[in-house]
Amino acid sequence: MASKYRRAKLRGKSFKGQDLTGVDFSGADIRGTDFSGAILRDTNFSHAKAGLQRRWAISLFLLSLLLSTFSGLLSAIGGSLIGFLLVNQARPQENLYVAITSLIVLLIFFLVTVRKGVATACIFLAIAVAATAIAAVGWAGIVAVAWTGIATTQGGAMETAQLVAVVVTGAVGVLAAAFGAVVVATTAAVAGTIAGLIAVALTISVAGAVAGAVSVTAASVNHIPGITAAGVALSVIMIATWTSSRALFGDIKQSWIKNIAIAIATKYGTNFHRADLTDADFTKARLKNTNFDQAILTRTCWLQVTKLHLASVKTTYLENLQLRQLLITKDLHNQVYDGWNLQGLNLQGANLQDVSLIGANLRDSNLQDADISRAKLVQAQLDKTDFRGANLTGAYIGDWRITPQTNLNGVICDYIFMRVPTSVDPNPCRQPANWEATFAPGEFSQFINPFGVQNLV
Repeated sequence: MASKYRRAKLRGKSFKGQDLTGVDFSGADIRGTDFSGAILRDTNFSHAKAGLQRRWAISLFLLSLLLSTFSGLLSAIGGSLIGFLLVNQARPQENLYVAITSLIVLLIFFLVTVRKGVATACIFLAIAVAATAIAAVGWAGIVAVAWTGIATTQGGAMETAQLVAVVVTGAVGVLAAAFGAVVVATTAAVAGTIAGLIAVALTISVAGAVAGAVSVTAASVNHIPGITAAGVALSVIMIATWTSSRALFGDIKQSWIKNIAIAIATKYGTNFHRADLTDADFTKARLKNTNFDQAILTRTCWLQVTKLHLASVKTTYLENLQLRQLLITKDLHNQVYDGWNLQGLNLQGANLQDVSLIGANLRDSNLQDADISRAKLVQAQLDKTDFRGANLTGAYIGDWRITPQTNLNGVICDYIFMRVPTSVDPNPCRQPANWEATFAPGEFSQFINPFGVQNLV
């Protein structure tokens, strides 16, 4: 069974909850395959192709186009509603105030979207519309009283109703345009997670074409609503394009859009939700539209995987973008990770030359065959860390926290330093103490005593 699924076509299959320890899925097509809750320890997924099946990818893309069409229509209608307030002569002064206020609110919404992200902009919009509506309704009542003398008369009620209608029209226009911008950005991001930036461009183009058609229609009635609709629609398309692109490129401010897009795109993709992937190997696998939410990823190998940024990785260490990148490249050369939590990571064969890991947590991590020469491991937490075959020559190990479960078998080490040199204490306490001498094969393991390491400094 270990090699039964090697290079197999497993699209849409279900292995939910099964024990597949040590099974070889290398080179397999696992698009749409369900591994949720499965035990996949030591499982080989190298060169596997995960993600959406073609029919789901096409369906989601078409849905994105449909929603984008609707949103482009909505944004242009929202703009035209505000424009029609400007040409309504029934109550010109109030219409002008509401129209200008609506455009200002929309402008601020767009600016907040760019500067702080869509989530913050939506919160602002909700507060602004609510506050404006309350203030305007109150103002309408005051005006009705002032103009009619008695607010409860039929004339006063009519005045109030008219002003409320104006305010509602402005609010609906703002909400329609803003909602259109959010939906266009989200659907474009969904399309991008499925088919890339060309799909983003196509989705945005469809929304823009529909919005343009609505604007032309409004202009045929009156130029001012048409111009307003076109201006709002153009702003919506530009903001949506920028937002969706920034979300796909990992802008943290637009993470809300990306999270929604990935959640939709991974719904029918390869599913590893809550699977146990301890010591699993995904070397050079394609992981687009794959669900790793709440999976156990202890010492899982991510070397040179592709499209991992388009996978859902909630509640795992892969949420850390920097950590994710170093696991893909395994190149930590000359970097500083002092105090980082690197527990349970697979850094087998990694380049850790001259890296600073002072006080870092490397418990349960796999550092087999890694080049850790001249690395600073002072005060690093190394319980159950696997150093087999690693090169520790020239490393600084003062007060490192190894235990009897730290695996140092086969470590390559010519010499070691017990301190990090400073201007006050330039002597790094080299071992062997003779700067011309080196450890004989196996001598380093004898020198390091897990039970007495605290006394070596």
